[in-house]
Amino acid sequence: MQIKVVIGTIAFMLVMVILGVAALFEPARLGETTDAFVGRQVEKGAVLFHENCAECHGAEGKAIDCVDFAGEEKSCVGLPLNHAPLLCGEPSQRLQQVGWQSSKANYVSQTVAAGRPGTLMPTWSQDFGGPMEDYQIDQVTAFVLNWGEDPELCGEEAIVEAVDWPDSWEDLPQGDAANGPGLYQINGCAGCHGDPDNPGSAAVGPHLGNIGNVAATRVPGISAEQYIYESILNPNAFIVPECPSGPCAEPSVMRADYGFVLSEQDMADLIAYYLTLTSAP
Repeated sequence: MQIKVVIGTIAFMLVMVILGVAALFEPARLGETTDAFVGRQVEKGAVLFHENCAECHGAEGKAIDCVDFAGEEKSCVGLPLNHAPLLCGEPSQRLQQVGWQSSKANYVSQTVAAGRPGTLMPTWSQDFGGPMEDYQIDQVTAFVLNWGEDPELCGEEAIVEAVDWPDSWEDLPQGDAANGPGLYQINGCAGCHGDPDNPGSAAVGPHLGNIGNVAATRVPGISAEQYIYESILNPNAFIVPECPSGPCAEPSVMRADYGFVLSEQDMADLIAYYLTLTSAP
């Protein structure tokens, strides 16, 4: 009987030691499993992104270099996603601007799933009539959020800070209209407002081919320069009555992060450029 008790005690102690060792390494094992799962999510999300999203947001998510499915260059109509104001910080600057109360992951996921009404961003989730299942929405979300792990994007010195914008455009540097067309393309303006020389090219926002003439007539007492300036910084400051598809949406669907994206010189150059757009009806 004593031998059985001793054997039982030893067996019990061995089991406890094994369980203790397993418990000791379990957090590391779970961490490795989680990292592997996230890695697979990102890899699969990359494929989905490049097949479905890169045409509007660019292959690198910066909304700069976009091509259509035939391989032809085109204007990027989507917002930049590989972008510090969206991905850096919790909440990030863009989430603060739109008053988002949940997590960054939920913001990206719900935007992908439900789209952006009034814009060219479609719904992607099957719950809203799109082609993707929930797990695919999660994969695309993981891929987009993965850009935020880049220290060059979200390092302490890399996070974009908003310019302390003056109240009046008159306090900006002297503008150079020659830089305007490049800024217009790089910042995705053409995606919504079209080619200033082609009146039928605007997709979402009003065409700007004659903004140099009409800006001064929009709001009594506000100059063309000030109207353009405030409209870029705060898209809801003035809502134009008509857009290509009908009445313009309220609130505005225009990007609200240009205060973080543009420098004072960029802003001055854009205003100077817009004032030259007086030819298209």
